Amino acid sequence: MTFLCRLSDLEPTGARGVVLADGRDIIVVRSDDGIRAFTNACPHQGVPLETFPDRFLDADRKLIVCSAHGARFRPADGLCTAGPCRGKHLPGIPIVIVDGAIEMADAADA
Repeated sequence: MTFLCRLSDLEPTGARGVVLADGRDIIVVRSDDGIRAFTNACPHQGVPLETFPDRFLDADRKLIVCSAHGARFRPADGLCTAGPCRGKHLPGIPIVIVDGAIEMADAADA
C-alpha cells in the first residue's frame, strides 16, 4: 500500500492533492458520501483539476471542480455532471483506511 494522507488532513468536506514519488497525481476527497480518491486529471483535456494547491471543491464544498474549464464532478463516484466532459468520470483510485491513514490499495487489497 502507498500512503496518501491522514484522515486528520481532510476537513469534513475537503480535498487534498498528493503527488507520489512515481509522479502520479491524486486527489483525496472527503464528502458526505465518504472518502474517495481519483486521478487528478480532468477527462476533458487531462490537465490537473486545481489551479491552487488543494482547491478542488466548489464554494458549497459539494462538487469537485476543474479550474481550467469549469467541469463539475460528484465526489461519490467522480461523474462529471456539468461542463465539457459531462457524463465522463474521473478515474477512481482504490483506497483503504488503516489506523487513520488513507492509503492507496494494492490490487490484492482492493
